[in-house]
Amino acid sequence: MYRIVKSYCTFGLLLFITMICSRCGSKVEEKQPNILFCIADDVSFIHTSIQGTAEISTPNFDRVASQGVLFNNAYCNASSCAPSRASILTGRNIWELEEGGLLFGGLPKKFPTFPSLLRQHGYITGYSGKGYMPANRKEPYQEQPLAPEYNKLKNKVPQFMSNKDYSGNFEEFLSEKDHDKPFFFWYGSHEAHRKYKSGIGVESGKDISKIKVPGFLPDNDLVRSDIADYYYEIEWFDDHLGRMIKSLEAVGELENTIIIVTADNGMPFPRAKSTCYDYGTHMPLAICWGKKIKGGAKVDDFISFTDFSPTLLEALGLEAPEGTTGNSFLDVLLSGKSGQVDANRDKVFTALERHTYCRPDGMPYPIRTIRKGDWLYIENFEPDRWPAGDADFKSPHQGIYGDIDASPTRTYLIENKEDDSIKYYSNLSISKHPKVELYNVKEDPYNLYNLALEEKYIERCKALKSELFNYLKETNDPRMDGKSPWDNYPYFFNGFEEKHLKAIGQRDNN
Repeated sequence: MYRIVKSYCTFGLLLFITMICSRCGSKVEEKQPNILFCIADDVSFIHTSIQGTAEISTPNFDRVASQGVLFNNAYCNASSCAPSRASILTGRNIWELEEGGLLFGGLPKKFPTFPSLLRQHGYITGYSGKGYMPANRKEPYQEQPLAPEYNKLKNKVPQFMSNKDYSGNFEEFLSEKDHDKPFFFWYGSHEAHRKYKSGIGVESGKDISKIKVPGFLPDNDLVRSDIADYYYEIEWFDDHLGRMIKSLEAVGELENTIIIVTADNGMPFPRAKSTCYDYGTHMPLAICWGKKIKGGAKVDDFISFTDFSPTLLEALGLEAPEGTTGNSFLDVLLSGKSGQVDANRDKVFTALERHTYCRPDGMPYPIRTIRKGDWLYIENFEPDRWPAGDADFKSPHQGIYGDIDASPTRTYLIENKEDDSIKYYSNLSISKHPKVELYNVKEDPYNLYNLALEEKYIERCKALKSELFNYLKETNDPRMDGKSPWDNYPYFFNGFEEKHLKAIGQRDNN
């Protein structure tokens, strides 16, 4: 008996020594970080409480910004949801993505997305709410450019809001996944996309007298109330964000999770969403990553949505796919510095092709811009077309002036467009634009005063155009060769692609 016990003791001691030696002889592998990517629908950069906007409360966005980095100059690649999301997923500009650069288009399989690469490297992935859409996801397009769906759990919600329990679905995802593997989760709120329950902002206690109306909209109670409803939906998004952060804390994963909070494009109001003005493309962005990031930094570097993919892949030690044109800003994120961190990050490029089908034959309204320093330079390639859609052409998605979301504000501008006190604001949104526009965004944040025709700005326009066009040529924009493949791409909306193809055939025959 003594010999048996002694043998067991000797074996145990040898095993313990072997384990210690093994640990001493090799470095313990660092755990890969999780990623929680939170993206609201239709929110402009200024509309968070940390930015000082009155009558809005976003404590959870503010928490991420305070514990991590607040980016003052983040820009979506296109002010339209599906192409904006496609640029995030692929790290490419919309003119590089064929049909993927359009609303109600489709992302071809040849363009790899970073969530698919994460799955290949052992990440568990999922999403709740709005993923990559609206777009066709049948052959020859990507069926799952994002992640498996988690939308089973529902909530009782106010009228017109999504009943998807985003935070509940995230909690279910966490409980189901393999706890030893890292995860990527996309929280895509349907808010603050329209429709809104009219007056819900006021009902929730918002004082519309304190709401600041952007200078491109008339300042009256109707518009203020519409903005209050929009603020209410932003707060809905933020509330679910807070619950998700608590879920991460509960399972001990908060410190090891990169949390990104942003939006896909600007506020759903005239002269914002589906334009390349600053209220259409300038996005809120806050990122935290436990103790990896020194909290409280406010960065002025220009960040493009094409930069998300290479940044996250670099953070995980992975190579960006060939053809990625975005640039990692991981060094800026981890620097702990405020202000301008990387002097080379002084510009971004934005674009638009077709948003809704709101012109004859579904013609796009092509725009390219460079946003550099204090300046916004815009090139409108087809200035003879109506930028918001034709007044006598009914879009199958949004009605007349279809590139402006249907809303009380839009209705007011259209119904009063001949009124002397409103005509100015209506013209800003629905009238034709000149071929070239130039704005000093610092002095003119609402982009109201086009400086392009002033003699003292001619050389600045030339320099910005040259820099813009050089980049477009480097990234193979078909517009630089006088081509417009977007004219013929299908519009996948309730069978409308057949009507579009028929219209294309008639146009070509004529």
